[in-house]
Amino acid sequence: MLKSENTGDLIAASLRLDISVGKIRPGDALRQEELADRFAVSRIPIREALRTLERDGLVEVFPNRGAFVIQLTTAELNEITDLRVLIEGDLILRAVPLLTRSDLSEIQMAAYEAKRQSTTSSWIVADLAFHEALYRPAKRARQLELFRSLRRSVQQYEAGYRRLPEQRKAWLEDHSCLVSACSKRDVEHAHRILTGHIRRAGAFLVGCVEKIQVRKNTGELHT
Repeated sequence: MLKSENTGDLIAASLRLDISVGKIRPGDALRQEELADRFAVSRIPIREALRTLERDGLVEVFPNRGAFVIQLTTAELNEITDLRVLIEGDLILRAVPLLTRSDLSEIQMAAYEAKRQSTTSSWIVADLAFHEALYRPAKRARQLELFRSLRRSVQQYEAGYRRLPEQRKAWLEDHSCLVSACSKRDVEHAHRILTGHIRRAGAFLVGCVEKIQVRKNTGELHT
């Protein structure tokens, strides 16, 4: 049983992790009674957790129907990718000229950790930490939060990252190139690598959604 002043936050964090690693999938229902049994709590913190996930863009709550993990369309995923290119592209342009030795050290350590975690379920967290290390020197707190919000909005599909190790290898190579460009203070090269990196990641997520839709359609044909 969870006992904390922030029980709702703890439940939200647990559900967010389940969504990010694919234990709970897009379109799955989040039933309050089942969650209350699972966490051994009343429905009050469950409702708080669901509201938090709704604010994060991971869950949609319908009156008289309940809560469901959001299913994004390919058009919505493409829009998110376009926004990421704009927001993160601007962040890297601002960050690289301001990099200190300490910043570079943090970026290098984050890249190493992302590589070390690349075959584990912690890959997504490590990848996010690497991107944050790249952008933090820009000192644009609101813009950085926009980046985090966009990443949270696709967490339910990022579990698919673990299913394509050859794709992950290419992304890790992008990380290495970004570290090199930052070390050389090569702003334009860093921007070019980053935006291509984001575009490829977005295309992969679109592919995940299309595969999910094909499986659903196939299942409907067999019912």
